[in-house]
Amino acid sequence: MTVRIGLLLGFKNWQTGFRQLSQYLTLNGYTSAELYTTTYGNADDTNANNNYHTKEFLVRLRKFVEAVLSYTGSKQINIISHGLGVTLARKVVKAGTGYDHNAGYYDLGANIKQYVNVFIGIAGYNQGLISCSPGPILPFCSNKDGFFPGTVLGTGLSEYLNDLNLHGGTEATSVWTIWSTNDEKAGPGSLVFNKITCRIPGQNGETKKSTSEWTHYYLRDRSGPDILPLLN
Repeated sequence: MTVRIGLLLGFKNWQTGFRQLSQYLTLNGYTSAELYTTTYGNADDTNANNNYHTKEFLVRLRKFVEAVLSYTGSKQINIISHGLGVTLARKVVKAGTGYDHNAGYYDLGANIKQYVNVFIGIAGYNQGLISCSPGPILPFCSNKDGFFPGTVLGTGLSEYLNDLNLHGGTEATSVWTIWSTNDEKAGPGSLVFNKITCRIPGQNGETKKSTSEWTHYYLRDRSGPDILPLLN
């Protein structure tokens, strides 16, 4: 079973969520009964700066993953995530406690790594975003639960990301990332103070794209040929 976490539904024609990837997988051996997709929010891009690692998103996504495991009876699932969905999904697996600067403390329960075979993070922001380095003014760039990267290498990473990167081990039996040097969301080279923000600590490997067409959403939509061998 494969679970995908990211933007599913949208208000604009270009905002197609995981539909293209779903189509690719169903044309290459998967059935619709094996694919479960959700979104963390309402997919309104005009509200993107107010999104962060909220208690609401995390609790909802954790319940979704638990429901898939229960409904399918699968011993293990695969998780594919994109953008903000990567760092949300990593916490969903690692679980434990956390703090939402608006909603307070939460507890997602026990680590469920043993139930995840393959974890794929596409264009995630695991080291924060260089665009947030001027300061945690917006919720998206919060130094508590957003993508604040600090002001110099190794200092000031948001509390959420710091905890996520240092504790709980890896997210699955095998962990992979797909990223691009031309991701307009992750920033030039996907670099944050000389570190590739799309890489997940402890990952088994990665697919790097370097030509101009591999933008943030193109990575999500066109990485099927890279993803399929990892799932198999």
